[in-house]
Amino acid sequence: YLKSRGLGDVYKRQVYEGAVASTVLPAEGGYLGVWANHAPMVAALVPGMLTLYEGSSEVETSHYAVSSGFAEVSGNKMILLVDSAELESEIDAQRAEKALERAKENLRKALHGGEGEFDIERAQRAKERAEARLHVAYSRGK
Repeated sequence: YLKSRGLGDVYKRQVYEGAVASTVLPAEGGYLGVWANHAPMVAALVPGMLTLYEGSSEVETSHYAVSSGFAEVSGNKMILLVDSAELESEIDAQRAEKALERAKENLRKALHGGEGEFDIERAQRAKERAEARLHVAYSRGK
């Protein structure tokens, strides 16, 4: 199942629980496919699109925009703990585009010493989250 954490790593909500044939995860080294009966593993996740293939389906059944976190596979079960997870239908593309523009501006200011204090790492994470949300939002058009 998929859990989304809040600030301070406090559990916020369970986003998904159910049987899946496979999933594709945004891991640190690139996208990672996990099928039923996968060997035990732990992987660090980065912002991106999580794709679920439910039941015995080979057709994509749902997409989530996820931020950083961890995936654990053990005993034919997978648990994902991420800072945020949004189902594609929950994403407002216009709002995500505005968030991306703000993040890019904050990153530019952080890199070039603009007005005020801007944390480069925080601005980069915000940019990556916004890009993940837009990627999932625009995947609906397929």
